[in-house]
Amino acid sequence: MARTRKPSSELLLPGPTVWQGWTGADGSSCQPGGDFASAGGSFSKESQRRVLALPATHFWVLPAWFKGEPEHLRSMALLHLERMGVKAGTGESDVQVTSIATKEGAHLARILALKDEPVPMSDTTRLPDEVTHHALCYPLVQNGITIFRELGRLVVAITSGPQLIYCTPLSSARLDENALAELNNICLQLGFQGVLGRLESLVLWTDEGDTGMIQRITGLTPYRCDMPSPTMPDRGSSLLMPEDLIMQRQRQANRGRTRFLALTAGAVLAAVVTLIATLTALALQERNMLREKVAGILPRASRVMDHKRAWFEAAPAVDPALWPQQVLLDCMEPESSRDVSITHWEWTPEQLSLIGRMPSASLALEYTQALKTSDALTRFGLDGPPPVIASDQSATFEMKGGIAYEEN
Repeated sequence: MARTRKPSSELLLPGPTVWQGWTGADGSSCQPGGDFASAGGSFSKESQRRVLALPATHFWVLPAWFKGEPEHLRSMALLHLERMGVKAGTGESDVQVTSIATKEGAHLARILALKDEPVPMSDTTRLPDEVTHHALCYPLVQNGITIFRELGRLVVAITSGPQLIYCTPLSSARLDENALAELNNICLQLGFQGVLGRLESLVLWTDEGDTGMIQRITGLTPYRCDMPSPTMPDRGSSLLMPEDLIMQRQRQANRGRTRFLALTAGAVLAAVVTLIATLTALALQERNMLREKVAGILPRASRVMDHKRAWFEAAPAVDPALWPQQVLLDCMEPESSRDVSITHWEWTPEQLSLIGRMPSASLALEYTQALKTSDALTRFGLDGPPPVIASDQSATFEMKGGIAYEEN
């Protein structure tokens, strides 16, 4: 069984008393979607395209004849609005100009300009994609006048052929003689401007008003009928957009960018934290592996240290360079040692200390200097105070030095 495809567009427009929601496909008749309060309505989440039809109080709908090229219609329309004292913007979102008919090089244009009125929406979370005039959503009678109500207010729409050329709310609250007199004045002004052709009918989308009085005052036979269902505007048929909706869209875009940046920053931060956690886990794993290796090496290292200490203890007995007799021979190697008398000699593998006497101070200095410069005793770094001279001119000297073995 084939699925029923839901309408993709939603239309929000002012009904006779309250705002109404309609759904349908582009360019086709709509189905009711629900009623809202008179203060405004809101769009649903499911719709893919949202169209807002504003009431006649939000627009200037003015016809005018312009002579010139079609591409210059917009510029001429803006000058026309300025001459008439109509305050409107100059952008495509403020004024829309449509050519209705052409005659002898002149164009009958419909000028649709937004007024500076707040948009009546109860919820601005979901904004419209397009904004149009309410009367443009209905199939209006050709070359005629249509009277209906928008949110309790009487509105008159006038067409040239099938196209809307004028639409405005009436100041009268009821469809009485005053309202009909205002309607006659509107038609008279449009006739003076040459934009109103022959009117063929007058349609009432309301139950009020005396048809006999209407025919007598306007000269047109009124035809009363129910207000038809609106037609979903074609996509891109309107470029109008109120300023407050543009600003609201920009604020939403800014909030969206802020949320995106915050989410991006959060994702980057999470990635950094994950990377740090991963590196920390790898570092801990490597540390534990090193600890296991060190724990396995420690027994062998302790044995190596024991071997080293044993070698140091046995070195004097097995290393000729460290024998005490060899050190003593090194001390007696200088030629001046023939006259020396060693009175004290103390040696260990790390240090050497000796005290001796010489017949004279010069011989003592010569001997001590020879010990300092001896290649065999250089490792001890021997040094000592000057010789002490006795009364018989003999000299006593003292030499000390030591070395430090570095443990590898």
